Amino acid sequence: MANKNKKKIESFDQLAAAQQHKRPAAQQEEPAISTMLDEFEMWMALNWKKAIIGVCAFAVLVSVVIIIQGAIQRAELAARRELANAGSIAELEAAIAKHPGNKAADFARLRLAGELITANQPGDLEKARAQLLAVASSSKSESFIKMRSALDAAYLLEQLGKKEDAATEFERIAGLSQTPEDLRVEAAYSAARLFSGLDQMMKADAVLKNINLAAAAAQGSTTVYGYWASLAKQLDEQIHPQAAASVSAPAEKPADAPAAAAETPAA
Repeated sequence: MANKNKKKIESFDQLAAAQQHKRPAAQQEEPAISTMLDEFEMWMALNWKKAIIGVCAFAVLVSVVIIIQGAIQRAELAARRELANAGSIAELEAAIAKHPGNKAADFARLRLAGELITANQPGDLEKARAQLLAVASSSKSESFIKMRSALDAAYLLEQLGKKEDAATEFERIAGLSQTPEDLRVEAAYSAARLFSGLDQMMKADAVLKNINLAAAAAQGSTTVYGYWASLAKQLDEQIHPQAAASVSAPAEKPADAPAAAAETPAA
């Protein structure tokens, strides 16, 4: 009986081996993707804690960045509101000192300069000029605002009695390439006006050459440039009266002109 069972088992083994031999090679080998998935599942089984910790850490990092950006934006808006709501000189000074680098700080400085000029207490003009110079040197303001502030700071020098320093500053502003045209002609005229008042006619004449005086006749005083150019032209005529007289002298009337034609008197 045992021998019969042994033979049956051996026959079954032989049949299984034969069937295994008949299978295609593709069915005998596991696909590569199955092997990779198995390896990944094994790695996850061993390192699932590390994987979850890594994902959580990344999520926390992203959350922190978002929170920081939101906090910065909220702080920026709060600073702007504080600068805009400041009204008195003390409030403006405190807000600017607290938020000196804020984009709205330059506008607060201009407001503070105006308040100081209006108050006109001892030392206020110097303080106002310091605020204007801070705006003029700021990297956050536009070119026109910066040069306008520099020009107004020069006017304050004149108000402080430092006329020669003011004239030199006006001359410097007029010579800068970044100075807008309207401000350049204003600065040049102001420099020439002060130099002529100080009897420094050569300097006054030199700075007036920076202005196209012919533009005064072309534009008149209807534009900002024309207004300042007209004043500069009048000042140039005062400095060079003989040249002005030769230019403005009327042409000689022809001999055969009608007797009834009246000449317009010179202004």
